[in-house]
Amino acid sequence: MRRNSRLIKIFLSIALFLLLEGISVILITNNSIIQKYRIMAVTRSVQSFFWKQGESVRYFLNYKNENQLLEAENRLLKERISILMKYLDDVSTEEVIAGTLGKGDYTFIPATIVKNSINKQHNYIILNVGSNNGVEEGMGVITSWGIVGIVEAVSPRISYVSSFLNTSQSVSAKIVSNNVFGPMVWTGVGNKAVVREIPIHTEVYLGDTISTSGYSAIFPPDIPIGIVTSIDEVNGVALELGVEMFQNFRALRLVDVVINNYGKEIKMIEDERE
Repeated sequence: MRRNSRLIKIFLSIALFLLLEGISVILITNNSIIQKYRIMAVTRSVQSFFWKQGESVRYFLNYKNENQLLEAENRLLKERISILMKYLDDVSTEEVIAGTLGKGDYTFIPATIVKNSINKQHNYIILNVGSNNGVEEGMGVITSWGIVGIVEAVSPRISYVSSFLNTSQSVSAKIVSNNVFGPMVWTGVGNKAVVREIPIHTEVYLGDTISTSGYSAIFPPDIPIGIVTSIDEVNGVALELGVEMFQNFRALRLVDVVINNYGKEIKMIEDERE
């Protein structure tokens, strides 16, 4: 009991000391301009120190995600270089001289975002390019960080894009390690998405990269989208993969509108078969 009583007295003494110190600081601050500014300077220095430390911690925590993104981009670049080298090996000198080289499957129109909605369930983006620049309805919009959305309306100089941050929009996505694909949709929260209808027996692991599958006429294949953050069974017959997307929609500014050079032919054949 004596020991507890002594501890209580020590605690009360410390509390009283801190209270008196606090009252002293307040009195000095209110009655002396010089002391007030000195105290404010010290306070700002302490705040600045902790802000810097906080930024360092946040940078460290994001370092893993940055590395994963760089790895995915490097893998994509290596794949594209491999495809390009194979293509160049197949090109004859006569084709180069005659200027009859094909344009490839896709070409791109650079654009700048002039308006970006991110806080709704059906978000949209306005671009500074339109039909005068070759943009048409139904074209995809991407960056090197992932998919952005699909063009829904076009004027001569402006395009209206339905952002992927839209609960009614989906894209065909695949697991890079095994090419198993399924529809990916935004969850309605932040940069979170889910890939659905993945067969139950599929080998997939946390941290696996998700990319576009290429099984549509809108987005090119193998564009890194994000990494797997959760794996859940659905009714015992399929998997649903939680995905953290690489694309930071809050920082969007420069994008590319995708032109599928075979898109019109694909649509024409599909319409004929329906």
